[in-house]
Amino acid sequence: MNADMPAEESVRRAGLEILGVIDSYVDGTVNDVDIEFLHQYRVNFRKLRSLISLLRKTLPQKTVVLLKSRLSLVFRRTDRLRNLDVFLLKENKYRKMLPDSFNKGLSELYVLIRKQRKEEQRKVARYFLSKSYANGITACVNQLAFHPVYEKNSAARPTLQVIKKLLRKRYQKIMEIAAAINDLSADDDIHELRIELKKFRYLMELFPGFFPKKRLSGLIGKVKKVQTVLGDFNDYSTQINFLEEYIDNSRLEMSKSLSGLIAVLHQKKTAERKKVGAVLESFFTKKMSAEIDSILG
Repeated sequence: MNADMPAEESVRRAGLEILGVIDSYVDGTVNDVDIEFLHQYRVNFRKLRSLISLLRKTLPQKTVVLLKSRLSLVFRRTDRLRNLDVFLLKENKYRKMLPDSFNKGLSELYVLIRKQRKEEQRKVARYFLSKSYANGITACVNQLAFHPVYEKNSAARPTLQVIKKLLRKRYQKIMEIAAAINDLSADDDIHELRIELKKFRYLMELFPGFFPKKRLSGLIGKVKKVQTVLGDFNDYSTQINFLEEYIDNSRLEMSKSLSGLIAVLHQKKTAERKKVGAVLESFFTKKMSAEIDSILG
């Protein structure tokens, strides 16, 4: 890809390249080599979905509809396994949050989670080896492999011109969302900002050769710092919701430990919430806006 290449051709090439990266993590997930395989599979899958969503005006409408439908279906099939993996990763951290008297209940919970995780991993493995999965991915590859048709005006424009315009629009959008966030904002508002920041970052990471390397790296690093704070807050919300599903009055010891852990996570979430305003204030400044304007030229 180069800056002057028509945008539709660049998006098609980028999409096919990401699909290749995604495929490289399938065997490791199927064979359960390490949970990082599924994690990286999902990271790259999100990048692909962001590429198609953000640059949808460079592709034919039929292509966008098919890709969004297929990709959403595949991605959802891995949600449960990733949630179980994340919870298991935090076992030592969670045990340290509670007194020893809660260990028995937590152990009961982790036995249950590991059993469910084993079953879910088998489901995902079977799906990845199925004709349904192969046909879905092949359909995406075929759609992206078509020669550009330049159905829309943006499709024929130089890639750099399209990317710059889109980055400016995305930054304006995240500034507006951030400006509306206050102490009374709902969790979903913070989650929305986190998602939009992630899309903004992905767009820069997908086309890094178009911008000054050192300055782009610095900007991406600053975006990641904001994402970390927002992500930590969101993680507490996600884990609380996840744990609430396991409260079972027929398992008194386990439910007692769950209630204790959920209470601690609520405290952690409240503490993390206080960091959100500060990190947004430090990032969304006139200096940052000037820096982005300078990088985009």
